[in-house]
Amino acid sequence: MTPPVKARSGHILLEGRRSYKDLVRVYPEIHRRVVEANRPFMKETEPILPDVLLEENLRDLRGDRKPGGYNRQEAAGMRLVFPIPENGKPEFYFSKAFRAQEIVQITEQVSALLRRRGIKHSVEYDRLPLGPARGLPPGTGLLPPD
Repeated sequence: MTPPVKARSGHILLEGRRSYKDLVRVYPEIHRRVVEANRPFMKETEPILPDVLLEENLRDLRGDRKPGGYNRQEAAGMRLVFPIPENGKPEFYFSKAFRAQEIVQITEQVSALLRRRGIKHSVEYDRLPLGPARGLPPGTGLLPPD
């Protein structure tokens, strides 16, 4: 499947008998890529340093627990989220508040990294349930009347 040009989220779903522990060796590289993507948006007074987040996530991965990921609050920043698995299979995804080429790039780079390490997975884009689209408020003259 050819990846899209832009996406709001890029999902990596581990396949087979894979668990969170399988990500221990590759997670530092994944974390580094997310931190670098967010560097332009970081504040000087960041309360939790990226190194502390890395160690907390590695501790969870070693214990085969769902890690916290990298979920900073910068509006234009990239997030790395480990959702609660629906079918028991680990998954993680990268997301931004808007469709961006960076989401597709980092998802494809991490997918290649996992393939090189022999970690079976699949990739999907824009799987997040985002709810109905919000339009302009009525009465602006730009939307047809109800």
